Amino acid sequence: MGAPHRRRFRKLQRPGLSRRGFLLSSGALLAVPLLQSCGQSDAPLTTPPQPLPGPLPAPVVVAPTMAAFLHGVASGDPLTDRVILWTRVTTDSTTPVAVDWLMSETPDLASPVQTGRFITSSERDYTIKIDPAGLKSYTAYYFQFSVTLADGMVMRSPIGRSKTAPKAGDTDRLRFVSASCQNMTFGYFNSHSAAVAKAADIDAMLFLGDYIYETGGASQIEGRSPIPAKEITTLSDYRQRHAQYKTDPDLQALHRQIPFICVWDDHETTNNSYRASADNHTEGEEGCWEERMGWAIRAYFEWMPIRDNAATAFDAPTAAACPGVPLSGYLPEGNGRIVRRFVFGDLVDLVMLDTRLAARAVQNGTDIVTPEQTFLGDAQRAFLLDALSTSTATWKFIGQQMTFAPLKIVPLPEDMGGTFLNSDAWDGYRFDRNAVMSHIESNAIQNVVVLSGDTHVVTAFDLPIEPSDPTRYNPVTGEGSLAVEFSNNGVANVGIIGEFFQANNPHLKYADLVNQGYLLLDVTTERVQGEYFFTSPAPNVRSAQELFARALICEAGSQRLTLGTLPSSARSNAPALAP
Repeated sequence: MGAPHRRRFRKLQRPGLSRRGFLLSSGALLAVPLLQSCGQSDAPLTTPPQPLPGPLPAPVVVAPTMAAFLHGVASGDPLTDRVILWTRVTTDSTTPVAVDWLMSETPDLASPVQTGRFITSSERDYTIKIDPAGLKSYTAYYFQFSVTLADGMVMRSPIGRSKTAPKAGDTDRLRFVSASCQNMTFGYFNSHSAAVAKAADIDAMLFLGDYIYETGGASQIEGRSPIPAKEITTLSDYRQRHAQYKTDPDLQALHRQIPFICVWDDHETTNNSYRASADNHTEGEEGCWEERMGWAIRAYFEWMPIRDNAATAFDAPTAAACPGVPLSGYLPEGNGRIVRRFVFGDLVDLVMLDTRLAARAVQNGTDIVTPEQTFLGDAQRAFLLDALSTSTATWKFIGQQMTFAPLKIVPLPEDMGGTFLNSDAWDGYRFDRNAVMSHIESNAIQNVVVLSGDTHVVTAFDLPIEPSDPTRYNPVTGEGSLAVEFSNNGVANVGIIGEFFQANNPHLKYADLVNQGYLLLDVTTERVQGEYFFTSPAPNVRSAQELFARALICEAGSQRLTLGTLPSSARSNAPALAP
């Protein structure tokens, strides 16, 4: 969300480095190669994930003379028996490179439980993604990558730490952090730095979109202007922008300690994007939309710790191929879908949605409600409703990009002239919201928690079907609410809602339109407690200091938010952080 930027700048040129300079430079970025073609596939969600092979060597793997892990290490998409491990090797090689990896249950890596070798190449921008199977449930693992150079020297990555998901009975408590909307040009990622202090006791980061921003323009903070210095439109551009974000030390530190579960929003492609177009895309001048979207998706799957081929067999975010360009020329093989489901024992069932690229129609006004005005699409909507119905977990989490709750300018029921604030949220796609809410109500589904991003401000809501009708919702007692919602504010960004009246929206239980930070979710069988922590009000000052702002509680079976008093305490038996 946000206004598009159209300023154009000349591409930055980076001077060459000596071998010593190459290995010592913490900010060096390798110029990315030209696009190579891949195909696509439709792997259903029910297909068990398979270990990811590296691309075939072509034809012989030659040890490089230079290598470094300048973009850190990361992990993500935890299951009970596996978790994705990620890194990227920066090298002078123009041929495939062999990268070794190991996992251990101890931070010193003394007794590896798994080892392996992955062959990476320019085909995947020298990124590495491992999906080791056979791990123990709800267990911390430590991992490291290495490359052996031609002269025998071994270059090692930082040590990373991850954690598998629990099986039923493994735990009676879970803790997540959640964030979205991190824009390097707006400030330092102080909330990531603050969250690292709690990382030993965090089970996963739920990142709800806008991991990168596609815009150009300069930053007033030294070293944080966009690379390349323009609005990005090509595969090379998107790869470079991801590479720049992965050099941020606070983002690297958080990736190194906890697994991420991510979805994209619009800025991973371009502002206000849809399935078949985008507001911030000029057809012809900026190429073909499907090609640009495919390049953005391909770079995302290369650079993020997300499981390949993990999505369902319903709509991929593609439309007709661009004239003269085969579809396989820009989409990653088997990728293009991020809708997936994670089960954390018998406590949390988490569905991650795609409300941007999979099926999103262009907005046609908030007064129109039709099946065609959708951003879920038939298959994704059915997938979500089925997940809500079949879940046996105490809590059903929905992780997604947009504000779910209605926000009204005129506080009247819709059939009496009530008008909505923002057609770019679920307010503009009420056929989908009505379907979800009606399904929850008619099936008496309890303990649904919606998590949202995008707006760069904090909001927390009760979720009744019609908050403006006093016969259907009592804002004092919460009677009539069917679920609750917690939003994230921006990691580093500015709020976009200029005027906002809580009196018009009685289901709004908390709002902060200014501060930045993160949300911590402490989950037990009895309740979910959402805790907002705010970081330095000066985003141009790097600081790990934080302030506890507010706790809101949803008691099991209540479907409403109440005010908490103190933040939850950390567990005493958390596994050690990576050294």
